[in-house]
Amino acid sequence: MRRREPGPAPDVFEAFADRVDVPEERRRAIPPVRALARSAGLTLGLMLLTSLGFIGGAWLAAQRTPDLAYTTVIWEGVVVLAWCVLWGLLAGASALAVGVVAVALPWVRRQRAGQRPS
Repeated sequence: MRRREPGPAPDVFEAFADRVDVPEERRRAIPPVRALARSAGLTLGLMLLTSLGFIGGAWLAAQRTPDLAYTTVIWEGVVVLAWCVLWGLLAGASALAVGVVAVALPWVRRQRAGQRPS
């Protein structure tokens, strides 16, 4: 059974024209510099928080390595490196999640406050 009938493909811009048409004023509008700077600052702050979380998690994992008997020193190095990287990734992801929640909650409250009728 064929999934698609042969023939010309439908034009997406005609099918969803109401979603594509943007008013000319909105198309020419430039976002304010203040909003761009705030967004860039938040992005850099979250990146810094994530990297510090990764470094902290990897450092803590390096202090508490698993005590196993390895056949060679190379395997020990591989296991310790993987151990530290995995814990660093976990700590970095956790720090990023906390940072995003800390940034998103005030933003959502401002958006809801702006939508409420006076």
